[in-house]
Amino acid sequence: METAMYGGDEPLVSVVIPSYNHLQYLGRAIDSVLNQTYKNIECIVIDDGSTDGSYEYFLRLYGDNPRVHLSTRANQGAHNTINEGIAKARGDFINILNSDDTFAIDRLRLLVEAAGSHGDAFFAITDLMVVDENDMPFSGGPEGYYRKLSELVSNVPTGSAFWSGNIAMTTSNFFFSRQVWEETGPFRSLRYTHDWDWALRASERFGFKRLDQILLHYRVHGKNTISEPDIWSHIAENAVVFATSLRRMPLVRQQAHTSILPPRIMARMLKNDSFLPMATLYLLSLGRDDAELLSGLANGTLKQDLKDLLEEAQMTFDIMLSAQHLHQKVISSQAARGNSSTSGHSPENAIPTTRKKSWLQKLLPR
Repeated sequence: METAMYGGDEPLVSVVIPSYNHLQYLGRAIDSVLNQTYKNIECIVIDDGSTDGSYEYFLRLYGDNPRVHLSTRANQGAHNTINEGIAKARGDFINILNSDDTFAIDRLRLLVEAAGSHGDAFFAITDLMVVDENDMPFSGGPEGYYRKLSELVSNVPTGSAFWSGNIAMTTSNFFFSRQVWEETGPFRSLRYTHDWDWALRASERFGFKRLDQILLHYRVHGKNTISEPDIWSHIAENAVVFATSLRRMPLVRQQAHTSILPPRIMARMLKNDSFLPMATLYLLSLGRDDAELLSGLANGTLKQDLKDLLEEAQMTFDIMLSAQHLHQKVISSQAARGNSSTSGHSPENAIPTTRKKSWLQKLLPR
């Protein structure tokens, strides 16, 4: 165990910060690491080709700080930047922090304490607060989704909770031991879902611990990657994550901490707004391995294949959306027919149709 420099015999925690054009928030992120009550920390900041002066800002404010290690290079994407930072990390524990998020002051101390009784394999997340550009609590939208998802999985075995959605919300909420990293493997080349994909893989093997304290501020603003409007890329990525996860199902069933039948996992998936049954089924039917699917994402062929499939079948775009979306559409249609047949009166068994839009529906063209 690395116990260097700043904390006596305490284990070293490496905080990896991938940074891209977040000059407005970067100082707050780094300061939230350096101000931790837990002191045996190294902070590895990799600038991913920023064009807003971020790296110059790093050097001016933190260039002489022995706990901060700075580097920059051409843009390679978030997943590559995280992998590079972890390769440089020396700590026995690692926490990623996106350059627009911040840690609560006791985060690392409480997580290291929690890890003490779990041996060498430890993966943990915590409760969080969604905040806006000015660090004020953000109500509705992502905050509502997060609270609903947290409630949904509150009594779910940890080995299968991530099938219901990305309950961590962000890579900034990942705290894990080196053993978990080495056995799970690196983040894969996914633009929108590299965090969720990695958490699925890690939790299937090791489960995870969730601390109920709010120890992370997750920032929502106009430049969040998830808000990008390329809906077909979102569809293709989510389908790849589910297709590769379903192929690992036998492995999931073998894990002692999981002890859950595949039908129950399927039920969780069907309630997940990110589960796109038709797109996932199509990718599974191709019989391609993970590397081929990821390559198809990178070169755009998977996205085009899904579009071509829809055109060939002469079906509406809705068929590619989530099971939840299709379920709600059926309910709305039934309710509309019932209202029509009763001349404006609600049918006896009408089901309420009001429902917040999912992240995917919000991307749909008007």
